[in-house]
Amino acid sequence: MFDSWCDEFSEPLRRVLDPPMPVLVDLNIALAPGPGFRRDAISMRTKTAGLDTTATVPGLLHAWARTTTGAWIGFVRLGIPTGDRRGYVETRQWCPARALTRREP
Repeated sequence: MFDSWCDEFSEPLRRVLDPPMPVLVDLNIALAPGPGFRRDAISMRTKTAGLDTTATVPGLLHAWARTTTGAWIGFVRLGIPTGDRRGYVETRQWCPARALTRREP
């Protein structure tokens, strides 16, 4: 994961978690809607079959990395559910720390 990141500083800017830590991911923060978003302007088909980026879902935190702004982001494996909860898309992505909450396994 970090093979191409040369880190010459003494304080670690990244950390791999082994085993991964169970977390809850607030998708409303991790995948915030764009400006001007209006739920009433979305078709019912999209609301039920589209991915629900407002849900809070379980995930596994694999690593932390520090950004140039000083913020921490976590590399998380998670599933993004559809609006009707009949399906989901599994993904791995970087999420801001404020979107992550530790959960019991």
